Amino acid sequence: MRKQNSVLAVAPIALSLVLATTLMTPFMTSCAPRSTGLEARKEADARFRRTTSLVSYDQAKQAFESGELDKARKELESAIKRSDKEAKYWALLGRVELESKHLEKAVDALTKAIERDPTYAEPYYYRGIVYQRWSDNVKAIADYMKASELDNDRIAYVLAAAELMIAERKLDDARTLLLPKLAYFEHNAAMHELLGDISELSGDAKAAARSYERAMVIDAEAPLIGDKLVAALFGAGEWQKCLEAARRQHEAANKAGDGHRVAISKDVLRHEGRSLVMLGRISEARVIFSDAVREYPEDVAAWRDLASAALALGDLNRAESASERIVALAKDESIGYTIRGLVAERRGDYTKAVRWHRLACQAAPKGIEERVALALALRHDGQMAESIKVLNEALGIEPQSELVKQAMADVNGG
Repeated sequence: MRKQNSVLAVAPIALSLVLATTLMTPFMTSCAPRSTGLEARKEADARFRRTTSLVSYDQAKQAFESGELDKARKELESAIKRSDKEAKYWALLGRVELESKHLEKAVDALTKAIERDPTYAEPYYYRGIVYQRWSDNVKAIADYMKASELDNDRIAYVLAAAELMIAERKLDDARTLLLPKLAYFEHNAAMHELLGDISELSGDAKAAARSYERAMVIDAEAPLIGDKLVAALFGAGEWQKCLEAARRQHEAANKAGDGHRVAISKDVLRHEGRSLVMLGRISEARVIFSDAVREYPEDVAAWRDLASAALALGDLNRAESASERIVALAKDESIGYTIRGLVAERRGDYTKAVRWHRLACQAAPKGIEERVALALALRHDGQMAESIKVLNEALGIEPQSELVKQAMADVNGG
């Protein structure tokens, strides 16, 4: 009886436990984390991280634009730590490292940007800049081309590829790249300038001049285009147009100087003076050449032009002083000795002329003009046998030379 009572006493306790368990089951089930709930929390956390990372990215962008590179780097590292899947974060970090001259780090960051979004053009472009600085032009061109392919509206990508192709003398490739885009970017001065560069390097000065003229119409103040136009017009034999273009460069320089003196490019001065020579206006050319040697006293070509113009005008003192300067600046070149020899001839001192022409021949052992000048001076100095010998040596160097043949006829006829 006592045993039965004990069993009966335990039964309610067990029953109550079973009942409690039964009642708790729905509650416990409702409190257990479901997979959908976990995913929702993960997505919410990711959104929070992305949002806060965007704040850091915006601050980094502002710091970068204001030149605060260290601050920009720290903000980007913070943004990437929260959300490293954003290609634009890595791309901006690559630009920060590029500006900081940390080129290896720049390539690493830009490559990560590309890995996260292969359709994002910007990191290809900036990685191309790094490769170009490393002189890895093949990779640089490939990246510039890829950037251009992904973003057709960015002319900078096309121009970067074309400029490097031109530097590599891949002129046909550069032309093929630029011409199809010319209609779309017809009002871009740099596009026409590069086409002018291609024509100039291809030996087509007239086509180059046309391209530079279009570029000047679009952007008259673009640097160097005016100088390139002057050179192309001279190369094309357009002497009057060259002269006019050079004088426009003078006017532009005066305006840019705002009342202060601005130096004119030595190439512009040279082509201006030489155009005047070609137009028969040698006295005016001498003035330009005098300006050139004052502006660029170490420029041998400017002194040579001045000496030649002075000699043509019979200004022997100026020609002699200019030729002396040439010899001082370039003693291993023949031109200074040749002009000094010609000055001596004009003064009737053929013995001195022969001495200078011999020095010219020593400076240019294969020079035809130097030998012809020596031979003619020898003839005037009465040394006919040696004169003919020198001309025969010149014929041995260049058998088809019309200059030597004419000199031989003059010597034999004399």
